Amino acid sequence: MTRILLAESDQRIRQFFAGILSDCGHAVETCADAVEAATSLSTREIDVVVTDLVLEHSHKTSLALNCEALGIPTFTLSGNKFRPDLAPAERPPPLFEKPFRFRDLQTVLEVVAQRSELA
Repeated sequence: MTRILLAESDQRIRQFFAGILSDCGHAVETCADAVEAATSLSTREIDVVVTDLVLEHSHKTSLALNCEALGIPTFTLSGNKFRPDLAPAERPPPLFEKPFRFRDLQTVLEVVAQRSELA
């Protein structure tokens, strides 16, 4: 079972994604913003973060980039087209553009879970 932090500002999307991820056998902690995410990251063991692209952390940096810096695998969801004009340091880690197939996200999460079990 993968412990997932799902950070999504839209409540309907957050509940929908959390329900599907839970149905797939994951333990899902949800939060609506970067402040809640930071609290969850400091108080709970998290295997992977799934976050919305536009959810910002301190100093206007993306939550995804901050989690990657902490060594927490992070997958970014976006309903907007990725901006290729961003510098490499500003580009998010793996990006799943909405709509996407949950099977694809599930496959990636399973790989992360297997790697964390081996570590």
